[in-house]
Amino acid sequence: MPDRLDGNNEALAEMYVAAASAGRRRPQRAAALAQAAAEFAWGNHTGWFAYEPLELLLADLGRSLPSSSSPARGPRTLHVVTQMYQSGGHTQIIAGWTDQLADRSHEIVATRHMTSPVPAKIASRLGERVGLTMLDTTPGSLLHRAARLRALAATADLVVSHCHPFDVVPALAFADRRGLPPVVYIDNTDHVFWVGVHAYDRVVHLRRSGQDLALHRRGLPLERSVLRNRPLAVRGRTRRRETAKPQWQIPASDVLVVTAADSSKFQGGDTYLAAVEAAVAAEPRLQWRVAGPDPESEPWAGLARRTSGRIQAVGMLTDVAPLHHAADVYLDSFPFAGLTSLLESGGLGNPVVTFRGHRPECAVWGSDSPGIDRLMLRPKTPDLLRDTLLDLARRPRERVTRGTATAQAILECHTGPGWVEDAESLYRMPQRLDDDFLAPVRGRGHLDLLTVSVQATNPFSRTSADITAGLLGAMPLTDRISMWRQTRRGGAGRVRDLAPEWAVAAVRARMRRGGGVE
Repeated sequence: MPDRLDGNNEALAEMYVAAASAGRRRPQRAAALAQAAAEFAWGNHTGWFAYEPLELLLADLGRSLPSSSSPARGPRTLHVVTQMYQSGGHTQIIAGWTDQLADRSHEIVATRHMTSPVPAKIASRLGERVGLTMLDTTPGSLLHRAARLRALAATADLVVSHCHPFDVVPALAFADRRGLPPVVYIDNTDHVFWVGVHAYDRVVHLRRSGQDLALHRRGLPLERSVLRNRPLAVRGRTRRRETAKPQWQIPASDVLVVTAADSSKFQGGDTYLAAVEAAVAAEPRLQWRVAGPDPESEPWAGLARRTSGRIQAVGMLTDVAPLHHAADVYLDSFPFAGLTSLLESGGLGNPVVTFRGHRPECAVWGSDSPGIDRLMLRPKTPDLLRDTLLDLARRPRERVTRGTATAQAILECHTGPGWVEDAESLYRMPQRLDDDFLAPVRGRGHLDLLTVSVQATNPFSRTSADITAGLLGAMPLTDRISMWRQTRRGGAGRVRDLAPEWAVAAVRARMRRGGGVE
């Protein structure tokens, strides 16, 4: 894996040089190539969690955009997002923010939603108080979208970026923040590379491990770092466990452990899976259901077979709440933790377990959250994980006591006056326009080797040629054609990559409107 890490770093440097060479001569091409470099670094760890040459290039490109005036601003929050998903943690944050700050209007601005449907959790909130703007459905490059975003930002009293780690549009738009309200970034992907460190007045971390990584590895000054909880819709329990379990073919008297995570989050977690299997083998009343992975795929089919169905993957669920209602215990995924699902289940009164089989410096790959850290069970070895699950299975009073305390802590930290006051403090923070950033630090230690090994089996780990080909539609026609020829020679690229991104997105948006989705 060290060789893969260093090879990725060399590839990133080459992609940066290609973007920088375009520079001001071909800024639209440069912006698209910069995004390609950022996407490569996100999905193929290089040892960098932020790359200063790329930050400086984007800042230079962004300063060439028109400046913004300072119109009268009302209580209006601008939420910037790349794409939205029904199950995405960042989409859940936007939904929760609009719900809990109901006295404000909110505008959601998508920079590259493309052909994705608008998820129900967003579509159901659109109306007089919550609006939606798609930047990618009108002609123009990434720079044009950034200019529109900067103009929209000037009408708000706070800009909150929930964008994908590789999205350069906010980095371009907020390179010059004069005339804008405070601009903050929600560090929802704190375990991987992201671009735009130089573009925000504050970075809002959702957990201390992510904050520590940003301070030590991304070059973020402490003065720009804020620790806050995410908003959650904690609606409480509507069904008793005993009545919810039969839906999953589980006897009411059995103890159900639940996990909800994409199948990629379990890649490389063999010792974790073996520990859970050992616990199920030792306790006949213990069962495990996992939402996300395909039940016919391995290792899930083998686990089901060996445990006579007491361990089962149940595939992707449109609504995971019924499974959380049936749970007695929530078990975090490993080696890639899933904090949003953990909090959602804990909010129903389920005790939560997160396996800390990583070395201490890899804490960002586990789960932690302000206000409930003391209530999480955190076994550090496979044997301790097995014993923790067995102890919870055999001690119903402990499950109830710990689960009740967890639900109360989540309610207090993620909803109501406590969360609202923390959020509103962001609106009052002064801008930080000074250039006080530190140099990011490249690493080759355990954290970096774990990150590159997990990503090696991840579907987002694509080649530089494939990533560049996917961004051709964001370039002007002449650049699109010349770059397409290059990617074709490298074995990547398709004819459809020549289509302008905005045209593809606009057609799909009209189709959605015609079908009544938007």
